[in-house]
Amino acid sequence: MGKRCVWRRSALRLLLLSALGVGMILGLAGCMELFTGAGTPTLILGEVRLFEGRGEILLSVRDMPDGGLASVAVQITGITYTDKVDNVRVEGLNGFEVLAQQFDPSPGSGGFFVAHPCAGLPAGEFAKLVFDVTGMVTLDEFTVDKNDIAMGDDSNMAITFVMDEAYHYYAK
Repeated sequence: MGKRCVWRRSALRLLLLSALGVGMILGLAGCMELFTGAGTPTLILGEVRLFEGRGEILLSVRDMPDGGLASVAVQITGITYTDKVDNVRVEGLNGFEVLAQQFDPSPGSGGFFVAHPCAGLPAGEFAKLVFDVTGMVTLDEFTVDKNDIAMGDDSNMAITFVMDEAYHYYAK
């Protein structure tokens, strides 16, 4: 009877340790899913940063599919801004090049086209809007129409995305 009781305890321990191990593996796998970019592709408009009569807004993405973001096109009416903002231009970041841009100060609107010639960007900053300011300027001075924006991935396929404004952290 002694051997049978020892065997049952050993089997019970093995079963409990196995269940604990499976639970840990599943829990860690779930955590890894949160950090591997499995979320919704998102275009992020950063906060307006002002210094000495000049301002800038960082444009970044996160959770881009299929090799990452490779191009962004904003139609001429895609970005509108108030008369506190002048001399708007876009600068490419992280290997993105500005292929075209047009900003018209009289109606306060404009657009641009940027692309990365070699690779996609899964997450991070791809461009920044730079402009001259008169007075205090906030993100409310700008309107970005999501319907006037087209994004393409590294496979030259359109990316369906959501848009978020003024995140207080950097993209992955």
